[in-house]
Amino acid sequence: MKKILLTLSGTHGSGKSTNAGKCYYLLNDSGYKFSYIRHQDLLDPFGFIVRRTARILHVEPNRLENMMPTRVAWSIYLLLIYCPILAGGITLRHLFGYSVVCDRYLYDAMVGFRDTGKTVPSEDLLMRLLPRPDISFVLDAPEQRILVERPEHSGDFIRKEKILYRQVAEHFNLSRISTSDPPSIVWNNMLVEIREALGDKASVEQITLQQVIS
Repeated sequence: MKKILLTLSGTHGSGKSTNAGKCYYLLNDSGYKFSYIRHQDLLDPFGFIVRRTARILHVEPNRLENMMPTRVAWSIYLLLIYCPILAGGITLRHLFGYSVVCDRYLYDAMVGFRDTGKTVPSEDLLMRLLPRPDISFVLDAPEQRILVERPEHSGDFIRKEKILYRQVAEHFNLSRISTSDPPSIVWNNMLVEIREALGDKASVEQITLQQVIS
């Protein structure tokens, strides 16, 4: 059976981590072999260094991010550490017979950097080096729900993030899913494309509504 790469991206509070975990659980429970990757874990170490350096230098993190030395350092990290670990991890999982559910992907990094007015360092090269997902979902949720669940973010921040994710989804032809719908509808919308990628209609359809809701 074909081994696929399934990625879930989206705004803060849209439920991407929840639904990534749900996909991992439901697909494995239905007899598939899926592994789980949390993409943010590969970016956090260097992001922490940048934030700590900004604090030491008494400058705003976004200002430091936009400085050429920082972008060069990001590029080196992304090409020599992030990319080999992510691409190698996905490839090894496929070799061992596992498909992959990835909580966030390069698309989320693109939105994060575009929020500061820049692109991901070495973005075009990374797009060529990293595995192209078989299915990529971009999740969205109503602004008011996000603000309730993530009060640390302002309305302006969420609205801008929504625009950036919509632009990335349109540019790369990613599937947009609204998590404001009931869980069963969200899952069924995702299931259509997962089933097509896996090419095994019968097994996936055995996932019951109760599994999705619970």
